[in-house]
Amino acid sequence: MRLARPVALLAFASLLVACRTTVATVNQRPAKYYQETVTLRGQVMRMQNLPGETLLEIADARGARILVQVKGGFEHATGDWIEVKGILVPEARVGDQLVYDVVVAEDVDDASAPWFRNLF
Repeated sequence: MRLARPVALLAFASLLVACRTTVATVNQRPAKYYQETVTLRGQVMRMQNLPGETLLEIADARGARILVQVKGGFEHATGDWIEVKGILVPEARVGDQLVYDVVVAEDVDDASAPWFRNLF
């Protein structure tokens, strides 16, 4: 009886983590999320500063990657963990190039690194 309660709590917590939108779930079926607001957490892997905007490549804890377009200034550095809230679009013009499956960021906040990477 004492063991049942922690096991049930752990199962519920893993269910909540599994239901959250991640970079990997968006990459599996991007058409499902087009023109929808998504919130993704990841580590800034690459960054390219352009006039008036920044293009980021973020990776989740398991290494899945996605591009993020941030309008205006961006104060984070490569290696920082961030949470991005934005709209996933099928294509966007970044600088003078057309890129596909991009999150156009509405809000970018600090985030902490996952406690237990690759646990779930």
